[in-house]
Amino acid sequence: MSQTQDLKTLVGQLFMVGFDGYSVPSEFKNAIQQHKLGGTIYFKRNVQSPAQLAELSNEIQFSCRSSSDPFLFVGIDHEGGKVNRLVKPFTKFPGNENLGEINSPKMGFQFGVILAKEIKAVGINVNFAPVVDVNTNPENPVMKGRMFSSDPEVCGKLGSAVCRGIQKMGVAAVAKHFPGHGDTQVDSHFELPKITKTLSELEKVELIPFKRMVRSRVEGVMTAHILNSAIDPDYPATLSEKTIQPMLRQSMRYSKLIFSDDMEMKAIVDHFGAEEAAVLAVKAGCDILIYRGDNGVPLGAMEAVIKAVESKKIPLAQIEASVERILNCKKVYAFQKEAIDVTQAGDFIGLPDHFKLAEAIQNKEKLPDLMIDDGE
Repeated sequence: MSQTQDLKTLVGQLFMVGFDGYSVPSEFKNAIQQHKLGGTIYFKRNVQSPAQLAELSNEIQFSCRSSSDPFLFVGIDHEGGKVNRLVKPFTKFPGNENLGEINSPKMGFQFGVILAKEIKAVGINVNFAPVVDVNTNPENPVMKGRMFSSDPEVCGKLGSAVCRGIQKMGVAAVAKHFPGHGDTQVDSHFELPKITKTLSELEKVELIPFKRMVRSRVEGVMTAHILNSAIDPDYPATLSEKTIQPMLRQSMRYSKLIFSDDMEMKAIVDHFGAEEAAVLAVKAGCDILIYRGDNGVPLGAMEAVIKAVESKKIPLAQIEASVERILNCKKVYAFQKEAIDVTQAGDFIGLPDHFKLAEAIQNKEKLPDLMIDDGE
């Protein structure tokens, strides 16, 4: 393998890309084979039934991927409440604010266990949850109902419990959105939110849950597309070396994976351009860039990162360190000895105990008796 091919293979691991449909499109299959794509992310457009989703995951891991290549991350935003990609018979849970009002870490743990049990049954190995943003702005348009509490200690405690439940079942949890999306007034899907909190202000509120998540050994942290002029007047957190490196890597001593939020959001592409944004995000310290995939596989962004390494704008050692973190995580969470038995996928989904817990959270009742290990 040539040095150029080596670099192309390394950079491919940094990209998780979505696609349209219930089976793998040829362009996406080619990206797995030719560019060694690191992973994918499912949305409602990919989901028909548990058996179909398990078959799709099998196709990605065993038909598209060469046996000598790493397994792919297969991710989903499965928080409960309004951010829910999975339809019946998957268990539908209320939003995090209900869990926050109950304020029971044991219930949070069981919630994480069941979320992970159901998605693992269909081949998903990364869950972009829990949300540990602090509800400091009741008028927040995108985060309403998705946050546990306005109390950072409650957010940290419940986030930690949900994380432990998810990861106990063999799914990697990803805490989001660093360094905090709770105090914004606009939706980063459509425009770039701006805040002006100083580091000392963030330390007292927004960063408290993330510190707790780091101590809980969360496998991933997702960055926010938010411009905080007090920290970095030029770049939002996802693209900001001044945010990711000193705050997350150095101060919090976080050593695991850093994921970008969706790089196709208007907060990024309207202000920085798709290719330049990819370079900035990797340079800032993101290990994995997520693309919804509305514009297909982001080959231009991948090529831009390769060129940035070749021109020494991004050190090769940084790419190698990211890939090492990715592969270490995949060995634990993405490794599969064999394909999923699609006829049995539904056996772990929508069980009576799962509905019992969802109903208790909906009604803000105490933890019901469940036939599930409480992990305590």
